[in-house]
Amino acid sequence: MAADWLEQSLLDAVRDGEVLDLAGDGPVDEAAMRSWDGAHTVSAALIRDLVRGRRDIEADPHGLRLRGARITGRVDLANITSNLRIELVDCFVPDGLNLCDSQLPGLVLDGSRFGHPAGSHDPPVDAARFTAPVMTMRGAVADADTPSGAVRFLGAHLGLLDCDEARLENTSGPALHAEFLRVDHSVFLRDGFRATGVGEQGTVRFAYAHLGRLACDGARLENTSGPALHADGLRVDRAVFLRAGFRATGAVQLVDAHLGLLDCDEARLENISGPALYADGLRVDRAVFLRAGFRATGAGHAVLALNGVSVKGSLWLDTSGVTRSGQAPGALVGIDGLTYADLPAPVGLSRWLELLRDHTPGYSAQPYQQLAAVHRAAGHDSEVRDILMAQRRDQIDRGGLRRRDRTWARFTGLALGFGYQPWRALLLLFAVLAGSVALAVVLGGPSGGLEHTARASTPTTPCSVVQRVGVGMDLGLPAVKTGAQDLCAPTGTRAGQTLTVAGWLLQLAAWASATLFIAGFTGAVRKT
Repeated sequence: MAADWLEQSLLDAVRDGEVLDLAGDGPVDEAAMRSWDGAHTVSAALIRDLVRGRRDIEADPHGLRLRGARITGRVDLANITSNLRIELVDCFVPDGLNLCDSQLPGLVLDGSRFGHPAGSHDPPVDAARFTAPVMTMRGAVADADTPSGAVRFLGAHLGLLDCDEARLENTSGPALHAEFLRVDHSVFLRDGFRATGVGEQGTVRFAYAHLGRLACDGARLENTSGPALHADGLRVDRAVFLRAGFRATGAVQLVDAHLGLLDCDEARLENISGPALYADGLRVDRAVFLRAGFRATGAGHAVLALNGVSVKGSLWLDTSGVTRSGQAPGALVGIDGLTYADLPAPVGLSRWLELLRDHTPGYSAQPYQQLAAVHRAAGHDSEVRDILMAQRRDQIDRGGLRRRDRTWARFTGLALGFGYQPWRALLLLFAVLAGSVALAVVLGGPSGGLEHTARASTPTTPCSVVQRVGVGMDLGLPAVKTGAQDLCAPTGTRAGQTLTVAGWLLQLAAWASATLFIAGFTGAVRKT
């Protein structure tokens, strides 16, 4: 019988360390797998017996190596600790695989297709608390309709996990459920990895997992009712790569995660119901890259939620590709509490100030102070002044100041550049001086506003142009006098009275300008 022949062939292959290839050169797509007959059928019970060592053979170190088989029944390896390495390549396992609490020296599931019986809540691949140095699912397919996940690694401990090119789909929950997973080296979800799930647990769930590295270059994650990647509390020792065409429909969520490095260059994120990147409280030991074709579309309070993020190295943030979903009003970035150690790049200071002023949810002092701090550390004193002046203007516009405080702030901004440009008060003093001279020259001439005093050699005669200029300087300069007013004084005419009243006002303006300049200069010296 075919079943007996297959059983003996598999036993011989395990003993000799050979691959039992039942597919040969034939197709191994879904249609072919579903059409396989008894010549391809292997019992799940036989695989369990081999793993448990219940068959009277001495297994080769290569282990169990099977390709192109249809495995009947659910492969139940739960609670088994075995030295037998397992390879199920291009196999059809319609009732799924149970690895809960088991320990193996290695597991290869490349190209295999997994499902679960209708009505069952068991994941097609259930590896909760599973332990192995290496597990690969390259090109594997898992279809599920269960809240438990299509592939579950809850609390598992692996040396390496490779799911490149895999396709996982769940119509009732996560596609990859890896909460509390520990992986010593790398997790690979690259090269066309596809995952579709539903719900708030996320399509790919790495909440509170601890990984050496996570590489998702070119992966596509989709969730129309929750996060595409849910990784709150995730810890990654080296780097997280979401690059090279990585696409997420649904939020990428990294709240309170701790990463070595985050690289999202060329990623495309979209979430129509909230932030596209939700990373409040994220900590990064080295650098964050959101540039080089990075695109994000989202809604809610901000498209990129980066509040309280700590980056110990460089922050590369280019928001030219960040937009609101459906052009809805709102902010592009939330960065209150964001800190970084180096000068932000790749955009210049003017773009950063525009971002802080026009594309954040509201005024906050901390983003300006952080930007000023890194420029101050780099010795860019002029840029620091520009940043702090921009902060003050934003505070006036969006900071909720009382009308009186806002009016005073606008005045000090105009007169002193908020204390960072005291030369403005000096310019105001020069303007007062020029106005005083012009007024004295005009009103003191043909209009008869000025005439010589009794101390002059020719009393009551018109003053010369030079004398009128001297009178104007006396009016416009505080504490400095030319003595022109001793020889040339205002008359009782309308022009003279006008010049007298204007002189009082000009003296007041001159003293105010001088006082502002001295105060502003002293403050500027103190700031530097």
